[in-house]
Amino acid sequence: MLSPDKAKTKRLELTVSANTAMPGHTVLLTATAESPITGTGQAIEIFDTSTGVLAGSCSQGSQCAVAYAAKSGTHGFMAFVTPPTPKVPTSTSVMTSKPVTVSWIAVSVVTNHPLVGPGSSITLTTTSTVAIDKTGWLMQFYDVPTKARLSYCAGGNTCSLSLTRPSGGMSFLVAVLAPPSQSAPPAELVVAQTDVFTATWLSVSVNAITNSSEPGGVVHVVATVNADLTNSPWSIGIYDDHGQRVAPFCKTGRNCIADVKITGRMPSFKAAVGSVTTAGMDVLGRLMQKIGPPPGKLANIVAESPLNVPTVHKTRLLWGVDSCKSFTSDPGAGSGLYPLVAANLGRPDFWGRYLTNTICPGISGAEIAAAHNTSMGILPIYNDYNCSNVVGYDTGRQYGAEAVAAAQRLGIPPGVALTIDIEPPGAACPGAVNVDGGFIQGWYDGVAPAGYVPAYYGNGSAGSEFANAYCAAVTARPEVANNSHLWTFQPSLWGGYSRGNAPGWLAYNTQCPEHGTAWQYMLSAGSDPDVDHDLLWSDFPLWYP
Repeated sequence: MLSPDKAKTKRLELTVSANTAMPGHTVLLTATAESPITGTGQAIEIFDTSTGVLAGSCSQGSQCAVAYAAKSGTHGFMAFVTPPTPKVPTSTSVMTSKPVTVSWIAVSVVTNHPLVGPGSSITLTTTSTVAIDKTGWLMQFYDVPTKARLSYCAGGNTCSLSLTRPSGGMSFLVAVLAPPSQSAPPAELVVAQTDVFTATWLSVSVNAITNSSEPGGVVHVVATVNADLTNSPWSIGIYDDHGQRVAPFCKTGRNCIADVKITGRMPSFKAAVGSVTTAGMDVLGRLMQKIGPPPGKLANIVAESPLNVPTVHKTRLLWGVDSCKSFTSDPGAGSGLYPLVAANLGRPDFWGRYLTNTICPGISGAEIAAAHNTSMGILPIYNDYNCSNVVGYDTGRQYGAEAVAAAQRLGIPPGVALTIDIEPPGAACPGAVNVDGGFIQGWYDGVAPAGYVPAYYGNGSAGSEFANAYCAAVTARPEVANNSHLWTFQPSLWGGYSRGNAPGWLAYNTQCPEHGTAWQYMLSAGSDPDVDHDLLWSDFPLWYP
């Protein structure tokens, strides 16, 4: 026999406006009772039984309708006539509807091998939460940079794509559920899509720098892989030109670093990526490993760099300054900051000045003439932009083109370094926290094709915002490291420095391949003379008017 409350409402029906929906879109759930529940102390409640969430509750009339949305997955719903409750009723004495289901369509993607060597195949499989037969939609793979469609499937709920590359590199792809389209469809036509995912064919490069090629000198070697190896089966090994491993294997991150003391002629270096094994090592090999790096050897090598001959910095350091203010209005350099610096700090080998008028005046014709007459180099700096807007390839490339135009107007010849001033995040430049690898690459491509040398002023400390952006850029494009220069302002020292007692070279390193050839070791902080102090190696391409 039914309870009195249940007897009042013998039938409860739940309907839904659609059984499938796009992610985040709403469906209308409508529960209809045979008789009104007004004044009975009961409510018509609709629950998402998959999650236990109360979707809606009505205490009057005989019908309750609620709009409901979810991101993905199949959700079950039931309606109840019950005393108001926030939890799904479990009592058999309440009236219930038959369940209905709604599938919010979502697509996901998995890969059989996220990191492989050149020439190997990567298979990507995307899965939809619903079958797409007769929907008018296709599951489609697109190349993100070009927006070109690579493959598609017209039925079922899975679709696979296999890709190979003959050399190291990355492909950025997205899987989209949408009507057929040869190029990536606009957002309003997309039913569902995956996040951008990366297929990586491993490559490794080596950068080696030393201050001396003679015995006793130390070579700083950095090997960089184009992917994070932390959760992969791969490790990095660094070897000299005799095949001798010179450092422990590196299993995490993208970089492997070795500092190698020169004992005879200066060696060259290469790096390889593979899996570490001790199998097959003879007794002598194990004994030799005990006096060198930890035991093991690389097997299944998937990527290898060519031999790299270390770059030798010339041993001569140049001392100079940079300033916001003009250093003279006299072509003979007889007035202004220049004679003050020369008299109180020492005669500068170079002076850093700005290409255009911003918060600092751009370098003048009188300054250029004075540099010529004193045989002093000029370090050209570009800062004619919003220092918070340092995001994206197009932005960096635009700044590079503007710097080139300014340099050409001043008569600066190709072959000179043009340095972009990337300030640290702070009250003046809060957006500098977002500097990215695309911006670094954009500056490079805006400057280098015109024949100038790209250079970057920034925080060269490993882990800084600038260093992370720079490392991302040189990982994607090793030529950025090989053909540009870094000017770091860390560490920043305090003290009564001058040309005569300038510190030795202590500049911080990004821990990525770089030509770290300039160091602003002390800021002016309003000192007199009002200049920042700098050191740079003589292979930094200054302008000598």
